[in-house]
Amino acid sequence: MSTFKILWFEDNIENFSDIISNLKKHLIKINRTFEHEPHDRYPLDFDVKMFEGDYSVAFIDLNLNNGQKGIEIIEVLRKHGTFMDILLYSNNPAELEKLTEGDNYVEGVFRHATMTGIEAKMIEVIDQVNYKEIMVLKRNGHI
Repeated sequence: MSTFKILWFEDNIENFSDIISNLKKHLIKINRTFEHEPHDRYPLDFDVKMFEGDYSVAFIDLNLNNGQKGIEIIEVLRKHGTFMDILLYSNNPAELEKLTEGDNYVEGVFRHATMTGIEAKMIEVIDQVNYKEIMVLKRNGHI
């Protein structure tokens, strides 16, 4: 089994313990192991180059500690050439829309507003990313 590793920016990760357990179960069903690296904010000294290619996906809360916005993290990731898939979520739909639509459009980012259905959205994103990873391996003759 290969590892499906999630870079996760969430300041209340303990609220996701049941979801994390269900994500682990889902990944086992698709022959992957689960690993996640949670951060409650984006540390200023975080070296983006350290994790290029190490993660399958990033889950990012829109509002983090110290008033930090998930959009800022996405900008740093993209600036450093880290083009992994990202799920940006928020319990504030109006703010999420305002910060990611029109002139603020964020390309290549899955979005989810409200915490209702967040687990299903995470599984949907995991399945899409897993499919892409498998297709790349098949195309390159590794499967």
